[in-house]
Amino acid sequence: MDLESPGFLGLGAELGADIALVSMLLLGLLLTFAVVMAVQGKFKIHGYVQTFAVIYSTVLVFYLMVLRLFEPEEESAEVGITFFETLLLTHIIIGSAAVLLGLFIALRANGYVPKFLQFRNYKIPMRVSYVLYMVAIFLGVWVYVAMPDRVVS
Repeated sequence: MDLESPGFLGLGAELGADIALVSMLLLGLLLTFAVVMAVQGKFKIHGYVQTFAVIYSTVLVFYLMVLRLFEPEEESAEVGITFFETLLLTHIIIGSAAVLLGLFIALRANGYVPKFLQFRNYKIPMRVSYVLYMVAIFLGVWVYVAMPDRVVS
């Protein structure tokens, strides 16, 4: 699949950017659904949805975002860091923190971390993780909208 072909949303972005946008929004819905399940005390459903969402976000980030960072870029005559580059870097940093914390929590919740890394109270780490994911998703949507290569008709 050529991720650089025209996207399916008709907004002037590449296919990869359109897939990333829709995937991020779906991830936000999944994570929010998991939060609702936890609040309602349906922890088994919460656990399944949360674990799926973390795996989904990890695959999404790796396939659509990390691999694209290693593609060769065209040389730019522009000197200095642009607003878009700052926005993208912020999205990358916060998104990376969200995914890493989400992975750690999912591994911990499923009993795959050493005893010294385990914790009993999930509320604070999960709330921090949720907020990081939501901020990363918001920034991702902003990156999509502000993309300089996008052709706006």
